[in-house]
Amino acid sequence: MKRISSSMTARATIGALFFVIGVFLVVFAFFATGLRSATPSAGTLSPGGPTVNWAGTAAGGGSLDESTCVEGVNCDTFMLTLSGTPTNWSGLKARIVVSAADPSGATDYDLYVHKGDNSGPIVPGGESAHGGTPPEVVDLDPSNPAIGTGQFSVHVVYFSATAAFQYSGSASAVSTSAASTLAPSAPQDTGPKIGFENFEAPGTLVQVASSSQGPTAHTVEYMGHDAGEPSVGVNWNSPNSATGVTNFQSDLQTLFIKFDDSCPSSGQKATWYNSSAPTSLFVDSDPIGFTDRDTGRVFAGELTLTSPSCKVSFTDTDGLDALGQPTLAGWSPSSGPLGSGIDHETIGGGPYHTPIPSLPTPYPHAVYYCSQDLVTAFCLRSDDGGATYGPPVATYTSQCGGLHGHVKVAPDGTVYLPNNSCGGTGAVVVSEDNGLTWNIRPVQNATSQTRANSNLQDPAVGIDSNGRVYFAMSSSTVAGSAIGGSNAVVATSNDRGQTWQNIFDVGAVYGLKNIAFPAAVAGDAGRASVAFYGSTTSGDGSANSFNGVWHLYVANTFDGGQTWTTTDATPNDTLQRGCIWSHGGADICRNLLDFFDMTVDKQGRVEVGYVDGCTDGTCVQAALTAKGNAYTARGVIARQSSGRRLIASFDPPNPLHAKSVPGMPSITQRRVGSSVRLAWSEADTGNSNIKSYQIWRGTASGAETLLTSVGGTQTTYNDLTATDITKTYYYKVLAVNSVGMSCANNEIAAPYIGDTCSGLILQRTPPGHPEQPLQGTAPASLAIDYIAAGEPPGTSNLMFKMKVTDLSSVPPNSRWRIVWNSYAAQSFDPAAEQFYAGMRTDQNGTVTFEYGTVATAVVGLVIGVPTETPIGALPGSSFNADGTITLVVPKSAVGNPQPGDLLGAVNGRTFTGDTSETQNLERSTLLVDHTFVKGQRDNGHPAATYAVVGNVACAGPTPTPTPKPKPTHPPHP
Repeated sequence: MKRISSSMTARATIGALFFVIGVFLVVFAFFATGLRSATPSAGTLSPGGPTVNWAGTAAGGGSLDESTCVEGVNCDTFMLTLSGTPTNWSGLKARIVVSAADPSGATDYDLYVHKGDNSGPIVPGGESAHGGTPPEVVDLDPSNPAIGTGQFSVHVVYFSATAAFQYSGSASAVSTSAASTLAPSAPQDTGPKIGFENFEAPGTLVQVASSSQGPTAHTVEYMGHDAGEPSVGVNWNSPNSATGVTNFQSDLQTLFIKFDDSCPSSGQKATWYNSSAPTSLFVDSDPIGFTDRDTGRVFAGELTLTSPSCKVSFTDTDGLDALGQPTLAGWSPSSGPLGSGIDHETIGGGPYHTPIPSLPTPYPHAVYYCSQDLVTAFCLRSDDGGATYGPPVATYTSQCGGLHGHVKVAPDGTVYLPNNSCGGTGAVVVSEDNGLTWNIRPVQNATSQTRANSNLQDPAVGIDSNGRVYFAMSSSTVAGSAIGGSNAVVATSNDRGQTWQNIFDVGAVYGLKNIAFPAAVAGDAGRASVAFYGSTTSGDGSANSFNGVWHLYVANTFDGGQTWTTTDATPNDTLQRGCIWSHGGADICRNLLDFFDMTVDKQGRVEVGYVDGCTDGTCVQAALTAKGNAYTARGVIARQSSGRRLIASFDPPNPLHAKSVPGMPSITQRRVGSSVRLAWSEADTGNSNIKSYQIWRGTASGAETLLTSVGGTQTTYNDLTATDITKTYYYKVLAVNSVGMSCANNEIAAPYIGDTCSGLILQRTPPGHPEQPLQGTAPASLAIDYIAAGEPPGTSNLMFKMKVTDLSSVPPNSRWRIVWNSYAAQSFDPAAEQFYAGMRTDQNGTVTFEYGTVATAVVGLVIGVPTETPIGALPGSSFNADGTITLVVPKSAVGNPQPGDLLGAVNGRTFTGDTSETQNLERSTLLVDHTFVKGQRDNGHPAATYAVVGNVACAGPTPTPTPKPKPTHPPHP
């Protein structure tokens, strides 16, 4: 029988609707097809396997239960035989799973297992009738006399389902200790919600020794804009900040961030600087960071391609030299490269386990470096603070697969290395002797278990001050498969992972059906936090066809994991559209890479260092149904701004009823023609309803005045008076609740960039770019000033523009390319995920225009060189001596994008010195200039994303006076 739940009313309504449809299908089926059973209709399962599989064949419709369904129409039957005797099944049971890969989550099947045929009794525990697409699971234990072996009917009722998403059924022999149910929804903490403010890495250029193009004399990159798989930590010992200095490690940059919670009237709440380690040079892979919050030592590690060695440096001064400047002199490199695996490295540290070995230096903590060699994982220990390391020790070999997460050390010195799949279950690999030996401990109990995710995902652990372990992972709803999505499953252990309690789904409260990149951190006894990306869309979240959107969620517990409170830390601010790739290689939706990280500051605030793949207004403000993505990899820190903390002594007064001023809204803008559309995301209401939002505007930075106020439920505003195309408009949005007003440090600039008829400038080369003639060696004909995109009215074309400094002289054997990400390219070449359009010159300087696809081959773990495949010419395209190249591309030739869809990671590249061997290669040594795109992800500023509008006419903007402002300046809270 159905159990009453919060979703029961919705299920009954949907079920009744499908029941009416089912009545029609009953009549239709009798005349059209006759009765049908599953295919195949029967099978036999032996204790030794193999798994038996079948699929549904009923017409579909709706039925409330077995009594109302019609066989072959809205229910069908599979006859399952368990062979042998109950004795043969000793220690085993038969697990029956029914699932459907409906990405909408609307499809709903129910499962009933009878002894004998459908007229026989339902066996004990033989009913599974959950809502939606999570799999229905029934376990048959032959040792139960009421079950035994022999014949059973597996009766599947189409509660609300159609033939478009037929179910898949399986029966397999599993251990009797294997839990049968998905993790239940986490009990909810009744205290106030935890609020967050989000701080993006600033769009400023920093001098670096190397980029993805290799070392050059003048190399700059945008700070934190190529921030895939970041590590984050806080130095509690730093004299430079009362809350501790945060560091954010990604790519070749080690960023340090200081927060000012006084809400300064001038300046920012967060200031960032880069101090790259001396070992963070040239091409890297799998960068990793770690901060020992107790000692204050910060580590930065880099693998180099697939070489089995790691380079590590450390700093005790937040990357600052003796003069307080961020230089290489602020770091100390480890002695020689570490022996390691070739992938997925992690660094951790903490106290030694007793007995403590003799130490060569006064540094009080052990430092562990772990990595994996495709299958086997190794850990090394340093006893001198990371200066040298001992030999590698295998933590596991063939017992575990998938990926391990970040290594963590408990206060008693126990070391934990979490793994996604040890025998199909999440696990912690534990050392209680300072890394000399390791034991695998699965995360499961008698009623629930974690399930390995076939989309490779790092699990995570945090350990509180009392030694309680908090485990978090993306747990598949279908064992060993990604088709059913995944859940945000947490678990706790009080005995170092030998037994587990509180196995819950902390994403269910938001209806989340796909989870990626879980992270975990803990503080005082009983207090912990986990973070993850989540989507309400089911199905394989790593499939190119996945059409969900993702937000960042953070879940906190204050009672040791018995109850949880979960926060959407990016409401109204999508951080990724479409898939999150989890299989390595060069897929365009792998822009976020493989994980993110979280930490706690000196005053107990949770900080999450994550990557935003849908940055700036064009992507964030697009409709949920829009196809495409920005494909950015911008570093962001979500920092706790209200609620109880992980260190109880820093809780607000009256913590269970505390209210506070709102957090700063995160703002995006999209200026097209003579209007500016603002949108904002409020992740911290201060546990008091937002009464209103104040919108401030100015034409100089810091000189904003009140423009208007809107209601507290409104999160967008169209400024139709921003008509002066000679001005850059500056905006702030302030939230107001019963306590007060949010800090006014969220200014955003909206420069005029054109319109969709003549072209919107997507990215402009900033002053100081090394390839500009005054800085570097790029000739005027190949130095890019800007790129733009538009749609000429009255046509069905896209238009791209590239402006170089001058084309009065056109060099031979050269290319000018505009490239963008699109899965539509796969229709021409299954390996391609990008289109290009551009101009080419041959050895005689003759100019032609063409478009085609770009495919990036992968050899092993190494991303290869992108290769062009021309498709056809581009008639109507042209260039001018002033350096403007105009490319006209029929929409029908590049996937026919519709209004609202996004062209992401649009970028310009120029090449010269082509030969017959290199003329179709990109990012080669012949590359002259580029607009900051690396690994098929846009790491420029702002994000180069174009939203298709549909070749509509544009009103001609005219300079007009800016409306007279109202008050003076935003108040200082």
